[in-house]
Amino acid sequence: MNLEGKVIIVIGASYGIGRAYAHALAAEGATVVAAARSLGKIENGKPQKDTLVETIETGKDLPGSIHAKSCDVLVEADVVRLVDETVAEFGRVDMLVNNAAIYSHHDTFEIDQPTWDQHMNVNLRGPYFAMREVSRHMKRQKSGSIVNITSAMAGSSVKGHAGHDDMLLYGITKAALNRMTHFFSEELKEYGIAVNALSPGAVDTETWNRHDAPAVADFKAQGLVRPCTPEALGAPVVSLASHTAESLTGQTLHIAEHGKSWN
Repeated sequence: MNLEGKVIIVIGASYGIGRAYAHALAAEGATVVAAARSLGKIENGKPQKDTLVETIETGKDLPGSIHAKSCDVLVEADVVRLVDETVAEFGRVDMLVNNAAIYSHHDTFEIDQPTWDQHMNVNLRGPYFAMREVSRHMKRQKSGSIVNITSAMAGSSVKGHAGHDDMLLYGITKAALNRMTHFFSEELKEYGIAVNALSPGAVDTETWNRHDAPAVADFKAQGLVRPCTPEALGAPVVSLASHTAESLTGQTLHIAEHGKSWN
């Protein structure tokens, strides 16, 4: 798919899945604005690990281009600036990928207010700000695609199942994100703007291995799901970039379900 001429914002693109999205879109010729809290820098001739600088360096030979912008989704002004600067520099915004999120485990009965607020603000309020801002420009264009990265945890939780325990906060923020996806799809349908969600399933990332070590061991031992790599998720995001409200909107694309193996 040729995305030459398309301007795409990927929030949460400094490493892992977000970086893979940025690279996949740039590989199809898109101009990608990769955003995260900090840019990073070059040290001893090499980019700092897990930074936007590394995202740019590792994607420098792709057909499209990747440009880094700092943005903390906790700060409304940062999100507004990100979108305004993107439009000022490149003339438009054709797609938004909302990937930034906190993924962590917390005892259901021991969550304090700061932890609760942080998850709600990063996983839900931040995506709202980004959707609100890009929609202003997309409505004038009468085109665009918004993709929210969600999770199967939004709809299921099994006590004692590896990877499901202590996931109340993550699960309910993703469930709310799904509802917001649907609401925005209805609001923006008349402008031809597609709003969908992508649920990646089990993905073999450093974050998953670090936070879900028991689940990773269980998956590998029982062969419940062979997790895909971040790079394998580029194709569905590229596909969603082509959709309009007439072809696909208000939907959640599930890449895999627990209990099913990858082919």
